[in-house]
Amino acid sequence: MKRTLPFFIPLLTLTGCHAVGDKSAGLSAVYIATCVFSLLLLGVYALTVRRKDFWMLVLFSAVPVVNIGYHWLSVCRTLDCALWANRLSYLGSVFLPLSMLMIILNVTNIRYKRWIPWALFSLALAIFAVAASPGFSDIYYREVSLEIVNGVSMLDKVYGVLHPLYMVYLLGYFAAMVGVILCAAVKKTVPSTAHALIVAFAVLVNIGV
Repeated sequence: MKRTLPFFIPLLTLTGCHAVGDKSAGLSAVYIATCVFSLLLLGVYALTVRRKDFWMLVLFSAVPVVNIGYHWLSVCRTLDCALWANRLSYLGSVFLPLSMLMIILNVTNIRYKRWIPWALFSLALAIFAVAASPGFSDIYYREVSLEIVNGVSMLDKVYGVLHPLYMVYLLGYFAAMVGVILCAAVKKTVPSTAHALIVAFAVLVNIGV
């Protein structure tokens, strides 16, 4: 885990976790670059780290999935294609905060019940089901259409009744991460000050992104 912590911050600067469709107004080339870089980081982690941490592997895998979805959405020319790209991005996005929290729990040596990861994994799937519902239901996007601006595709959305659920999901995770870091600082369970600073800064970077 110590060797992988320095990768934490550059990896998280490649993507944030907020509403996926809102990110599609950027240039397609930017998404290609972030896809390549995130895949490169995944490859470096896979090849250089002998004892791989499961949650770090989830994190490194989720980021390319999100960025591939962003790029795919930016080049789609039909609504159906754009919705599938949107779903792919959300598939990666729901597991980003989950993997971050579990990594922070492990790095700070905070003990937790064995059922907690399974419960959080089930919650992530439930949130994904809601976020992936556009095209099948109007609970997340009440109305959605494809808009092309300067050759880049994006979704024009009218939010549904359950759209705030994703933001609540993210805010809950960020609050949990900050809470774990503060708890670790009080209980002094962090191996070193450097570890605590790296983890705390990684969380702040992702909130900023």
